Amino acid sequence: MKPEERLVLLFAQDEALLKIDTGRRPVSDSPDRPMAPKADHPEHTGEESKPPVTPSQEAVQTVEEPPLEGPQSSPEMSASLLTDKTELATLPIRPSNGQFSPLVAVARYPYKNIKGDLSKQIASRFFDAGKFWNRSWDIYYIHAPPSLGSKCVLLTPTSEVNRFLQEINREMKCGLSLSTDVTAGFILTFKEQYPQPLYVGRSTTRETKDRLEGRIPVLSGHGHSSEGDMNEEYAAFETMMEHAIEAIRNKKKNSKQKQMMRALQEYNTQNTIRRMQRSFGLRPVEDTDDEAEMLTWDSPGTVPTIQTIDVTKAVPYQFWREPVFISIDVESNERCHSQITEVGVSTLDMLTLVGIPPGETGEQWRSRIHSRHLRVKEYGHIVNHDFVAGCPGMFQFGESEWVLQRDLGGVVRSCLQLGDAMSRRLVLVGHSLSSDVKYLKHIGVDVEGFHDRVDTAELFRMLRGETSVRSLGGVLADLGIIGWYLHNAGNDARYTMEVLVASLLGVKTE
Repeated sequence: MKPEERLVLLFAQDEALLKIDTGRRPVSDSPDRPMAPKADHPEHTGEESKPPVTPSQEAVQTVEEPPLEGPQSSPEMSASLLTDKTELATLPIRPSNGQFSPLVAVARYPYKNIKGDLSKQIASRFFDAGKFWNRSWDIYYIHAPPSLGSKCVLLTPTSEVNRFLQEINREMKCGLSLSTDVTAGFILTFKEQYPQPLYVGRSTTRETKDRLEGRIPVLSGHGHSSEGDMNEEYAAFETMMEHAIEAIRNKKKNSKQKQMMRALQEYNTQNTIRRMQRSFGLRPVEDTDDEAEMLTWDSPGTVPTIQTIDVTKAVPYQFWREPVFISIDVESNERCHSQITEVGVSTLDMLTLVGIPPGETGEQWRSRIHSRHLRVKEYGHIVNHDFVAGCPGMFQFGESEWVLQRDLGGVVRSCLQLGDAMSRRLVLVGHSLSSDVKYLKHIGVDVEGFHDRVDTAELFRMLRGETSVRSLGGVLADLGIIGWYLHNAGNDARYTMEVLVASLLGVKTE
C-alpha cells in the first residue's frame, strides 16, 4: 500500500489532517534532485538497478516510518512532522522509564527555582540571551486534557535535562537536580495506560523550536480525550499534566496559598476518616451529633487513631447515624468517553451489621455487600483493550443487567435511592470519586442528595501515611484482597466498598 493510501485509510474521518501541507514533494518534483533513471529491465530488482542514494535522501528515508510506540503514536502522523532533514537524521530512543520533562519549565528553571546570586549566575551563563535554546533538545509534544484547555505541552526526555544539570553542576560547583515531588511537575512519568508523547524533531535554536512547534497539528475531536475522560488512569494523567502546566507558568503560585490548600485537603480527609470510624462503630460518638462541631484540626498528615478492637466480636460503639454506603464505578469507551458502557453500584446498610463481628479486615461485613452491574445494550460490543484491559462480561458478584442507553440515568437513580433508604443517611463512596461523579452528571444523575462522600483513594493514602494515591488494584494488593477482573464497573464498585471496610478495620493503629 502506498503512503498516500495509508494516510487516507488512517485519517479518513479527519479531513483537516489530510489537508495539512507537510512540505513533502515527490522526488521528481524537487528542483535539486534529478529524476531517477527508469530501469531498462523492470524484472531485474537487484541492487544494481537502484539509483544512488544521496545523504539527504537517506535522511528522509530514515524518518519514513519512525519506531514510535504507545497507544497514541502514529508513524504516518509523526513522519509528516519530521520533514526537515537539517533537524533530524535519526529518531532518538524513547526513554525506557517513560520520564519526560516540560521543556518550557526547564527553560525557566533558574528564574523560578533558584534563589539569590546563584540564580543570576546560572541564568547568565546557561539561559539568558537564548543560550538555553542553542543546545540540542529532542522535542516531543502532548496535548493536555480539555479540562486544562487542551494546551500543547512540549516535552524532552528527563535524561537530557539531567545531563544539562550535571554540566551546570560541574562548572558552577553546585548541586542542582529536578524535584522528584510529583506536584513540582518537572518529572512526568507516562505509564503505558496514559496517552503517549509524540516526537516532533530535534531543536538546536529557538527558531528551530518555534518551527517544530508550528508543525504540531491542532487537537481535533478525535484526540486522546474529550469531556468525560474520567477513568482512574486518565484522572491520574490529568493530575500529572496539571502539575506540568503549573510548572510552565511564568508566575510562581503563592506558596502560602498553596500550603493552605494542601492543609485544608488534609484536614478534610482527617475528618472524613473520623466520621467513617464513628459510622463503623470504631470511635465513640461525642456529646453532640452535630457534624460541624465534630471537626478536629490536627497537623497535616496526622492519621486519626483508634483503640485496637477485637474483630471477632461486635464493634464497641453504635453506628453513628446508621448510614447506608453506596459505592459507584463507571466505565466508558476508551476511544469515546461520552459513550458510557457500564455502571457498577454496591450498597452496604449498616443496620444489617448490628451485632455482627466484622472479622479480619472486615470479611464478615464485606460478605454482606449487595452489588449490581449495569451494561448499556447499545455499547455491549465495546471492550477496552488499549489503555485498560476491559472485561464487561466478567462480573463476579451476580448477573449483569442490560439497560438501554436512554434508560441508564433513570435506572442508576433508582439504584442510588434504595426505596425507603431516602430517610436514611446516604454516603457516596468511590475510588478517585470525582471522576465517577462527572460521569454520573453526564448521564443526568445528580448526587447532591448524598449526606456525605468518601474517596477511598485519599482515605487509604492518609491511613497509610503516603504522599500519593494508589490505584484500586494497588490498594487491594496491599490489603491482601484478590481483585478479580478489575475495570469491570460492577467488580470495581464492589471492591471499592470492600476497600472502605478493610482500610478502616485492617489498618494497625496505636
